[in-house]
Amino acid sequence: MKNKKIQLKILNASDVSIKYLKWLNNSNIMKFTAQAGKRHSLSSVKKFVKEKRDSKIEYLYGIYIFNDIKKIKEHIGNIKLGPINKRNLTADVSYIIGEKKYWNKGYATQAVKEITILAKKKFKLKKLQAGHQKINSASSKVLTRNKFKLEGIFKSQIKIGKNKRTDRYVYGLIL
Repeated sequence: MKNKKIQLKILNASDVSIKYLKWLNNSNIMKFTAQAGKRHSLSSVKKFVKEKRDSKIEYLYGIYIFNDIKKIKEHIGNIKLGPINKRNLTADVSYIIGEKKYWNKGYATQAVKEITILAKKKFKLKKLQAGHQKINSASSKVLTRNKFKLEGIFKSQIKIGKNKRTDRYVYGLIL
C-alpha cells in the first residue's frame, strides 16, 4: 500500500452512487453481511444514509482512499460505529470494502484502526464489539490485527441460505 492512505468521512445522501448501490446488490460482496440477499434502490440507500446522518447513536462513515502522488480519492467501502450505548460507553463496529479490487490489501484493517481511535478520542468509548460469520477469516484477521479479542462463539446464530445456519464469532476491544 505504498503511498496510499485512507480517510473516513461521514456519509451524506449525496455520496450514494450507482457504484455504491452495485456493491449492496452484489451477492458475492455482501455474502457475509446482514444485507445478504436484500435488494436495494438508490432511494432506499439514500434514506438509510440520511437516517444514520441524523442519528445521535450511529455514525456511518465512507472509507476513502487517495494516493499522495495522483491525488485520487475513491469511495471503496463503509464503516459504522454504533449503536453507541451512552450509559456503558460501548458500541458495535461493522465494515465492508465494496470495491473488490481493494480486498485483502489492508484497507479494512486501516479503517478499523481509524474508527477505534475516533471511538476513544471523540466519543470517549470504553469498549468496542464486532462480529463475523465463522467462515469469514478475512474479518477475523482485520479484528485481531487491531487487537480485538475473541470473546464468544454464538452457535448457529446466523441464517445463511434457505436452510443453513452458521456460527457468529464476536470480538471485543477494551479501549
